Amino acid sequence: MEKKIYEIGEMEEGIFLERPNRFVCKVKLANDEEVLVHVHDSGRIKELLYTGNIVKIKKAKNLEKRKTEWDLISAKAEDGEDILLNSIFHRYISENILNDAEISPFGKIDFLKAEVKKGHSRLDYFIEKNNKKIWLEVKGASLVKNKEAIFPDAPSIRASKHLDTLVDIIEEGENASVMFLVFRNCNFFSPNWETDKIFSEKFYRAMDKGVKIFLIQLKLKNGNIYYVNKKINIKQLGKGTYDYDKTQN
Repeated sequence: MEKKIYEIGEMEEGIFLERPNRFVCKVKLANDEEVLVHVHDSGRIKELLYTGNIVKIKKAKNLEKRKTEWDLISAKAEDGEDILLNSIFHRYISENILNDAEISPFGKIDFLKAEVKKGHSRLDYFIEKNNKKIWLEVKGASLVKNKEAIFPDAPSIRASKHLDTLVDIIEEGENASVMFLVFRNCNFFSPNWETDKIFSEKFYRAMDKGVKIFLIQLKLKNGNIYYVNKKINIKQLGKGTYDYDKTQN
């Protein structure tokens, strides 16, 4: 089952040329014009952002406040998939998922608040369901190797800090979860030991403490984001996979 959950709209196709810094890349449009494009995701994404690859960009709004007129939206994977690379959409996508009882990992919720302060962190959501308090952090995963989604694609002190906060919440007797938005077709998920050992260790510690992990398969097609009803299992080093049901809460 696929379900449309968000519309990005029309985009321009171009050829990726180079990335002078983390937040800017150069793209050649169909008319051979070269334009500067804002890269919202500061991750490396080298397997998608390389010279000659096909990308899609979108004209930005509020141009008077910007240095670039365009935003990078997606890049073509080797299997032909368009992969969303703009994390600014994660908020809209995740909120639409959480408010849709048919596909939300929490089912029907009673209350939802975004951008909530908890401890030393700012988490993405606070949820109430049946008088139960649930704190949720959302992450996007675009790196996939051999049908295995891997996060993060660059060292992330912030992501590790979020896991620490979620563990603290569990130890306080409340509920904590992480929802990974997976933007490439895959069968498994694992933390990126090679790139971020600290996050990887904290990830499994958080699971052992009771932090719930939800993996949401998504796809970008014709300018729309679709939810895909597909189960993704979590790999644990040396111990096979965790087999979580998506409605565990």
